[in-house]
Amino acid sequence: MSQSDAWSRLGGVLIALLAAAAAGVVLVPRWLGVAAGPEVEIITYLKTTERDGVSLALPGVGEPLQSQAHHFARITVTVDPEGERAVAWATLDLRGRLGSTEVSSLGVERVPFVRRGRDWVPEGLIAPRLAAVVRALELRRTALEAGSRERLAALLAPEAPAGGGEGEAELARLLELQRRRYRAEAWFLRLERDDAVATEAWRMEGQLPSRPVDERGQRRLSLIRNGEEFFFSPGLM
Repeated sequence: MSQSDAWSRLGGVLIALLAAAAAGVVLVPRWLGVAAGPEVEIITYLKTTERDGVSLALPGVGEPLQSQAHHFARITVTVDPEGERAVAWATLDLRGRLGSTEVSSLGVERVPFVRRGRDWVPEGLIAPRLAAVVRALELRRTALEAGSRERLAALLAPEAPAGGGEGEAELARLLELQRRRYRAEAWFLRLERDDAVATEAWRMEGQLPSRPVDERGQRRLSLIRNGEEFFFSPGLM
């Protein structure tokens, strides 16, 4: 065998080894996932998002909630008897932004998963409860700025008092402003299984007949879950 033939054969062996290694990178995690079951695949999926980041589209809101850092912990997975659907319960610690609003959240998240082919993927958003709370807060903010009592009333829980509940006087004062601007500088959230608490750092600007208004403050808002949505109770302010 000539030296050139020997080098050619060695090159062919190396190419075959590299191809086998590349296939292993793709297939071994899948084989391990199948062997370990859906629980491991779903937990791996959630943990992978910590590296890749998440962007949560909120229905009726122009901008997504964009994570800057997040962490899933205490993950438990329940798979239905047919093996086609599952639910992951976890705690989620997230820091991000919705437009100019800082969002910091810690609490319970429930993520439905479905099987598509060999893969387990989220049925919807990767953090549906957080998305629902932030959506409710942003819809409230825009309704306050627009001065729409009808839109505000739609955000109250069914058992909440009519007319805005607690803080009605403050709400009426805000709606009196002309050229009003209502901004949420930050929302600090705590999510439980069926309710949530939000601390809002706000800025209100506008014009009264006697003087301009430019005020800042903080308020605590309570929300309760109804189905897949969250509503304010006992009031909007």
